[in-house]
Order: sequence, then structure tokens, then C-alpha cells
Amino acid sequence: MSLELNSVNGDASEWAFGFKATSRSLKPVHVAQVVFGHSLGHVHSPDLLFEFAEKPSKTPSEELSDEIKDKFEFDPREKNEQLDQLRQTLRKILANDNALYASQRGSAPTCTSDWFLINPTAGVTVGRFVHHLIKQTDSELREKLADQLTDHHDSISVLFRPLVKEAEKDTATVKTWQGPDADGALKEGHIAPELVDGFGTLSHHLKEPTSGAVNYPRDLRRVIKFGGFALYAYMANRHNEIRDEANQRPLRAPLLLNYTGGDENPVANASGECYDNVGTEVQAASRLGVEAILDTRGYRDSTEYDEDSIFEKIEAQELLDLNRNSDSKLQEDYDTFRYLFEGDPADDVFDRLVNAVTDAIHQSRYKTYTPIDTIQTFGWRSGIVKPRGNRANERRLAPDPEILEAILLSVLDPGEQLPLQQLCDRLRERYGIIVGGTDTDRAHLDQWDISVGTSTHESDPLSNRNYEGFKNAVIDLGFAQEYADGVTIVSTTIQ
Repeated sequence: MSLELNSVNGDASEWAFGFKATSRSLKPVHVAQVVFGHSLGHVHSPDLLFEFAEKPSKTPSEELSDEIKDKFEFDPREKNEQLDQLRQTLRKILANDNALYASQRGSAPTCTSDWFLINPTAGVTVGRFVHHLIKQTDSELREKLADQLTDHHDSISVLFRPLVKEAEKDTATVKTWQGPDADGALKEGHIAPELVDGFGTLSHHLKEPTSGAVNYPRDLRRVIKFGGFALYAYMANRHNEIRDEANQRPLRAPLLLNYTGGDENPVANASGECYDNVGTEVQAASRLGVEAILDTRGYRDSTEYDEDSIFEKIEAQELLDLNRNSDSKLQEDYDTFRYLFEGDPADDVFDRLVNAVTDAIHQSRYKTYTPIDTIQTFGWRSGIVKPRGNRANERRLAPDPEILEAILLSVLDPGEQLPLQQLCDRLRERYGIIVGGTDTDRAHLDQWDISVGTSTHESDPLSNRNYEGFKNAVIDLGFAQEYADGVTIVSTTIQ
């Protein structure tokens, strides 16, 4: 049987992560969208959403169908004006991140095609993983979201909720997330249980629907942003969780956030190394997935795939299933694969085959979109990584204020007060987030061979400039106050 690289890539991703993390269409809003959908367990056609989400300047509200207008309890004299304002708010919240486009029935089972749960029998998706995390928590998150989204499950439901009339619902049987084949992703010591707790803590900060202080756009943003961070942190730590126990590192993959205000200093450089490390870890997890898939398909012990047989299949162009119309390009593909297989230093033939297949998957000429491509694109689209854009280079971990707010609310109970240094320790222990200010930061980075050197004018830029920048960011969000004795207290009530 010939190897179809896209198939191996997708199956390997599902084995390692629990879903096919192989789509360039992955966006933060999709994660939250599917969370909402699974929380309610019913679906609506997306057609009305697409019509509603069109720019008001392009399609004025007065031109919307009555089916849309009748869903809102506006004063008839002001309905068009209020609808225009609501639609503009929607687009602002979604940040115009190209998130609003139709999904095709039967398309690849990614967050995009599962956005509206058009096909509930599709394979496991990122959204189903996040939903599974939510189901594990003992908090009231599930009930609170259901209360907020009584009639719809789409990503504008938090805007619809105060205004929409009763709507008929279509029930859908949702296939739950089964978890990766590699291990129990929610086992003790893994990061997924911490994300479960994070969703649970965040849920306590979502306003009750009956409260006069309800702010649905804000709560939508919080769920979207924490969902984006949860996916990033989960994928970054999978390799360390499923690799050989003798080689596992005792601490989370470090995420050094750059709050120095610059990009040419020791902290910024170390933050860039952490970003690169995430990509390395995701690719390494994919490699373990490739090994497992090829083993399952019988390539390890089969005499049909000893060294001589592999070379014969390469020579006969029978080893790989490649969709090429040009014989010359097909020959180039096989020549490249032969080079990868011949040049691999592993002693075992099966290991060489695994490495060659993994390297081929990650080469652009074979046109496979890998989990490392996904997580790198997702990082800047979700606002965790700067600079944005597919062509940007020298990226660093520098989250948007909305991301930071959601992360803080996931580790701070309502009304809790604690010193900033204690918050920094909590972020590091739970998620691997490092900002400076504690004695354990450098030791954590050392575990992952990432160093923060000294600058020309300060001995410890991590605990001085970066920590100060982080402190100011938390104060600017309204979650901290600095007192005369130099102590900074963090609390959600300070706002």
C-alpha cells in the first residue's frame, strides 16, 4: 500500500492531539463558536447569520429579510438604526478576522466546517476538545452559557440573547470528543485539567443573564480569547506529555511573555525562543503520531518494507501516493524522498522511514498543512503572538490585553486578593506563563534550554523591566493596585 502523506499527517495529528490540527482556517472565534454549539446541543441554519453579519454599509438593515428583523424586539420606529448598531458591534467583536464565511457540508473536519455543526457526524474537532474540557469541570459554566444563549448557538448569540424572541430549535446529536489515542489527555499532571479549571474559574466571572450589569459582547470576547489560549497551551505541551517518560521535562513548556516594549533585548529574544520551542514541540508530537500511524498500518515489522524493498518502491514510484500531473515533478518528489530516507542517521529502518515521512510532511513541496503551520498561524490570529501576518518573522509571545484579561480571570476567583508575585507563580505553574518577578522563572527556562542574558544597562531585564511591564499591564486592565510600600495586590474587585 502506498503512503498518502496528507492522510498520514491528519491521522498522526488526531493520534497526538485528539483532533485534526491540519487546517489554515483555524481561528479563535471558531473555538468559542463550537463551545457554544455543544453547550446547547442544537443548531440553526447559518444562512441568516451570514446575511446579518454583512457590513451594514453594504447591506443596510432596512434591506434585511423580515425573518431576521422579526427576531428582535425593537421599537419598530428605530429597528433599522438599532440593527445597524448591533451589526457593527458584532463585526467589532469578531475583529474582522475573516471568520464570517460559509462552511461547506462535508468539508474537512476542522473548526471551520464544524463552526455551525452543519454535519454533526464529522470527526473530532478542536471545538469538541474544548467542549470536552468544559464538560469535565464541576462549575456552572455549561448552565450559564446555556442560559445566555437560550435560542441560538452561533457566535453572535450573546448579542441576540437580550433581544431575540422564542425561536424553534433543531436538535442535533453531537459526537463528543474521545481524546487522543496517545494517552488520557486529562490525566493528572497534564495541562488539560488546568485548562478545565481555567474555564471553570472564568465561568464565575461571566455575568448572570438577569443581572443589570450584563455585558454580552465582553463575555463573548472573554470566552473566545481564553479558548484561543487554551488551544495554544494544550498543543504546546502535548509532546512533553506523550514522549518517553524518561525524557519528559518536569515543567510546562515555557511561554515567556514579552512586556519590555521592545524587540531587541534579552527578554524579547528569549520570548522568541519560547515561540520557536512551541513549534518544535508541536512538530515532535506530530512525529510521534506518524510513528504510531505507520506502526498501526503494519510498516514496522513487515518484510515488504525492509530497506531493499523501500528502495525498490521508491525506484518504481510506488511508495508514495502523490497527486502529480507532471512526470518530472513526480520524479523530483521521489528524488527528494530518497534523499531524506538515505540521509537519515537512524540505525533502524522503520525509524528512518518514520523520519523521512515526517520530514516530507513538513516540506512545502508535498503540500501538506501541518499542526506546526496551524499553531503558528493560530498564535497570531488569536492575539497571543506578535507580529501578526503570515509573512512576519521574529515572532514573540506578546498577548493582546483581551487575552491577558481572560487568562487572569481563569486563575483568579471572584473577590480573591493576592500579591503580584504569587499571581506570577500561579501562571507559571498552571500554564507555563513566565513574566519575571519570582525566583523560579530562570530555573523553569533552564529546564527547556532557554536563557535570558543580561543587557548593557541592567543585570536582570526579566525581573526588572519585563516584570514592571507586566505589572503595568495588569494595572491598566484594572486588576491590580500598587501601594506605597511597593507591594502590588491583584484582585478582580479592584476594577
